[in-house]
Amino acid sequence: MNDHPIMLPFSEEWIVWNSITLLLVVSVIFIAKRLGDKFQSKLAKFLAILVATEFIAVQTYYIYHGLWTPQDSLPFHLCRLMWFNAMIVLFTRNQIAFELLLFIGMVGGLHSLLTPEFTHGVDVILLVDYFLVHGGLIAISLYCVFVLGMRPRKMAWLKAFVYLQILVVSVAIIDFLLGANYMYLAVKPNVENFFLIGDWPYYIIGLELAILLHAFLVYLPFYFKKSFLVN
Repeated sequence: MNDHPIMLPFSEEWIVWNSITLLLVVSVIFIAKRLGDKFQSKLAKFLAILVATEFIAVQTYYIYHGLWTPQDSLPFHLCRLMWFNAMIVLFTRNQIAFELLLFIGMVGGLHSLLTPEFTHGVDVILLVDYFLVHGGLIAISLYCVFVLGMRPRKMAWLKAFVYLQILVVSVAIIDFLLGANYMYLAVKPNVENFFLIGDWPYYIIGLELAILLHAFLVYLPFYFKKSFLVN
């Protein structure tokens, strides 16, 4: 298993990378909103292709530089799973996939940007990849809502959390078989986070509660704006 260096929150490097990421997220939404439906649909497909291309490219990079390991490089971390899920949403507009992305993927992407932990190193290529993926989860979630006009269903935040548990159990089994730490279900992350309370397995409970709380907070604007919910 590779070392997992971190980037300290509010360090100069953290501010620069997150500022660039925020600028790109806002720019994608701002530009797309001002263009026609045909372009918006094409851009959605381009973003989906970008997701697939990024995965192939970074896996090739890991292998070429001798960084690839079954314990770190398979796509079983939460944000990586949601990255693939984002591609499904963009290609198919699947409602369940969209709700998982909105309530789970976007939250995971946000916290990964706030407290970065890198599974393969911190050279510039890997930094670009990290912020592309996690910023992309936020950008694609917002693109679905504000550009494509997708809306969650009533109580979708809770349903998305229930669906997440299927992924948690599945990845826990993979971790056990491989001696891995995907989704950080076996070993506590190195980062400082308010919701990481105690050692294993107690910090997992804190993370689950944090996801549930954040999913509910994301749902609230839709709840108060009833027209933003679908049946």
